[in-house]
Amino acid sequence: MPVLDTVKERVAGVRERRPVVDHLVRAVEHYGQVNGSALAAAVTYFAFLSFFPILALAFAIFGQVTEVYEGAEDTLVDAANSVLPGLVGGDSGVPLDTLQSAAPGIFSVGILLTLYSGLGWLSGMRAALMAIFEEPERERPNFVFGKLRDVLALLALGSILVTSVAVSGVATKVLTPIMEWLDLGVVAEGFFWALAIGLGLAANTLLFFAFFRLLAQPNTPSRSLWSGSLLGAVVFEVLKQLSTFLLKATAESAAFQAFGIALILMIWINYTSRVVVLAAAWAHTSPEARALRDANRVADQMPEGPRIDLAAAAPGVLSTTPAGGTSPKAAFAAGAASMLGLVALLRRR
Repeated sequence: MPVLDTVKERVAGVRERRPVVDHLVRAVEHYGQVNGSALAAAVTYFAFLSFFPILALAFAIFGQVTEVYEGAEDTLVDAANSVLPGLVGGDSGVPLDTLQSAAPGIFSVGILLTLYSGLGWLSGMRAALMAIFEEPERERPNFVFGKLRDVLALLALGSILVTSVAVSGVATKVLTPIMEWLDLGVVAEGFFWALAIGLGLAANTLLFFAFFRLLAQPNTPSRSLWSGSLLGAVVFEVLKQLSTFLLKATAESAAFQAFGIALILMIWINYTSRVVVLAAAWAHTSPEARALRDANRVADQMPEGPRIDLAAAAPGVLSTTPAGGTSPKAAFAAGAASMLGLVALLRRR
């Protein structure tokens, strides 16, 4: 027991001296209090069932866009692989021909049915984020408004993802000839690697912020949400880099041969969901967010001042207004107000 008390005292001392450590401890504690791992597991279940309908729907839509823009499907493939490297195409990813052949059937089965089945992931994520941000039950949307919010979030997230990939592609095409002309060699490779990392962090930060703001709509300062979004983007980028080695290491394993990309996808979704939940916990436990909640709690607990109903104070006063004069009720109210002002003036003296 003395050893445990000593450890607690030292941790408390570090938390007092290092606000970042205190913030991290609070975030981890809140993550455990709301059972963040179970929330991430629930999101994983819905996300895995919703992933392929969403991907097929995206290819169905982009298949129509290719009539105007030739490289639309290539951009979509790059966007999918930017989330999980090697997800579409390649030796271990989902065959591109399978998605393209299933895409036209989306319109025959019904785009609304496919969209509804694909929204389960966002609905699960919305419920998890509301639990993390401790949104009151009365402020949570009903079924219809919740689904509308999910649709808007899906469109926004998809647009951000595709736009970030397009911007990265344009930047690479513009800068590649310049780097080749300068003949920088290894320096050019390092520059493009750093550029890809920087653009990826910026896009991921915006994606996490859109998750928080569109799905949960918490009563949390924007600065706190951006802080949590940046943390989530950094951890997510680290996971993306590690996933490349994971795919290479498991490509020859028996389990991967049996389950294919589905096994990697489920693990990836679970860890990504944990990152989102932890980033939300970081935003929720920031000093600004805690100060705002404390201020709101104090405001809610303050008693309201007494209200004087002047009309009720003189029930015998008639409401009729004589011609060309002031109503008795209005005259009584004016007189009462004057009397209260006179009493206040005499008290000050």
